[in-house]
Amino acid sequence: MRAPHLAVLLLLGVHASAPVYAGSTAQGSVASEDDWFANQYTPGGVEVRADVRVFTLFALLNRAGYDAGPLERAHPVPTYRYGRARTLVRERLASAPPEVLQAARAFFAAHPEPVEVYLARLLGGPDVPGPAGELVGLEALLARAEREWPMAALRAETLLDFRTEQRAWLPLLDAPFQQAARLLGLREGEPAPRVVVNLLESEGSVRAVDTGHGWVIVVGPATRAPQAEPVVRALARGLLSARLAGRLGARWPGGAAALKDARAKGAGEGTVDDYGVALLSRALALTATGAPAGAYEDASREGYFGLQTLSRSFEDTRPVDVWALDGLARAVTWQAPRK
Repeated sequence: MRAPHLAVLLLLGVHASAPVYAGSTAQGSVASEDDWFANQYTPGGVEVRADVRVFTLFALLNRAGYDAGPLERAHPVPTYRYGRARTLVRERLASAPPEVLQAARAFFAAHPEPVEVYLARLLGGPDVPGPAGELVGLEALLARAEREWPMAALRAETLLDFRTEQRAWLPLLDAPFQQAARLLGLREGEPAPRVVVNLLESEGSVRAVDTGHGWVIVVGPATRAPQAEPVVRALARGLLSARLAGRLGARWPGGAAALKDARAKGAGEGTVDDYGVALLSRALALTATGAPAGAYEDASREGYFGLQTLSRSFEDTRPVDVWALDGLARAVTWQAPRK
């Protein structure tokens, strides 16, 4: 029945329909807005949805110059590859009233925070802890964009793109998320992670967002087809970062040497703590998704050593943060040959 479904959406902070404002150049119907916001669920109950707040935020970011995406041509002027939905939004908003753009640029300049902080504010609400709670005025900025830009019409025009991408994720998430919860030792009753599809983001992007009352994984357009491993890795990294913050650098004897060798291979982490968490989360994600041996070899070539050894450590029944240092030491002792 529709009414209970709408009640659930309201409890989640997602409006099932939005008014069509005079600033819209086309009128999106209430029915299409209902469809756009409708959640979908995997057989195991994982929520996969789109989100109006994320859509509007990234419409503003794109209009303000957010160009991240796969490089399509480097010379003479770099151009980037975007999907149909993102291309449509960027083209339509190129001629939108400039006052909203000016307000957005001023807000972004006054709040130079990572995108994950903005997402935490929108998905967690104004009471979310940390820097996200300081983004006062963000909701008013999005509301102004809704009034003065054709956001409802753009959502209606991209509905099929979003729904197609959402459906592609549904058969992929249950088993990996269940395995990850087991390997991480998550307690029953903890909020299940949710997935938000964001087609206005860079292709292949995965952002884990701590809302203060559960994790949301915001995924960009799939490069070819959705893959569960990066999603599980992002979730594990977020959870393990919270558990192990400040606990690896000083207590992992081989950590500095391993990080040096890893960076020479291309690993992007800058601290021993971050590298240790990256190793643990990669090993967990590969284990949870039943990755073949070649995936471990590929990771090693990128600077993430010893993941097969580390994956066996997850058989330990103790919490990850108890055995993490021992597992990391075993994994990298012989994996990073010196030059």
